[in-house]
Amino acid sequence: MFQTGLHIALQSLASDWLTWLMLQVTALGYHEIIILIVVAVVFGLGLRQGFLLFQIVFWTSTLSGMAKQYFGLPRPFFAASRVACLEPSWNTSGSFLARGGRGCLDLPAREVIDAFRLKRISFGFPSGHTSSAFAVWGGLAVVFRRRWLAWLAPLMIALIAFSRLYLGVHFLADILGGALLGGLVLLAAWLLWRRDGRRAEIFAALAGTLSPRLRRAAYLCFLFGLPLLLAAFSLVSMTFTGLYMGMNAAYLLLTRKGLPDDAGSLPVRLARVLLGGVIFSLLANGLRRLVVLVPALAGAPWGRFLVAVLSTFLSFWLGMELFVRLGLYRRPAAGG
Repeated sequence: MFQTGLHIALQSLASDWLTWLMLQVTALGYHEIIILIVVAVVFGLGLRQGFLLFQIVFWTSTLSGMAKQYFGLPRPFFAASRVACLEPSWNTSGSFLARGGRGCLDLPAREVIDAFRLKRISFGFPSGHTSSAFAVWGGLAVVFRRRWLAWLAPLMIALIAFSRLYLGVHFLADILGGALLGGLVLLAAWLLWRRDGRRAEIFAALAGTLSPRLRRAAYLCFLFGLPLLLAAFSLVSMTFTGLYMGMNAAYLLLTRKGLPDDAGSLPVRLARVLLGGVIFSLLANGLRRLVVLVPALAGAPWGRFLVAVLSTFLSFWLGMELFVRLGLYRRPAAGG
């Protein structure tokens, strides 16, 4: 499964239009696009569903990143010079010839693994794109519980996984590893949130109404304490952790006040998504400029964390307050 013959066979069919198409498909698995999808779901489709979706996305991405660092395995284009890296912006220099796995269960040659680790290129196993595809598209099916989403999810997952093989950036083992990890997180989410009462628990914990207190404390630790601990040990990106905690903090305040009624016509929903994106972009850029003025934070991991926390928190908290005043949300009902 760490063999390169599959990539050589796929790339023998390569063409400009097919490569362009696969690059568009694979772009759906990058964090920037995933965050845009989450923002669109939160403001455009459902506040509660968007929050639950981001929980799935964050923990899938976190576990995938930790697994990559633990295994530290190379990518196909580095193990065999006949495999082209068709995705731009990669440092693909390598001189190995056909040094992928010899048998179905064999790893690439030891010298390939060691040399790749010195390159400081993102490790290959498991495929973050594949696990993220499970999180986003499978997560949409789980949180919205629509039959057509359940049919769409496998198609999107398969397309994104195939694009990674075609582009020469993942072995088949990477794809299967990403599918296993993403599938397990998705299964856990489905088991946890398949009932409305269990979904309501997480919002009750944010609102401070969940009992017993020990269960409420466990939820809050999961939402705030655990990700901060992982970031402190450099096990997860400071920026991504900041985005996650900023959203959780905004929801904590909004839930205690009462989440707005997110119904609305299509133009209203589109207006919320567009304005939400503009607010986030303006706040993120403005905060980055301010942080640069503070020597202790400029370029530091905690500086990036602070920018991510504040930009996300203010975007969701102030954005929803603004949208209520503009009539894009209805006033929260008592008890939210």
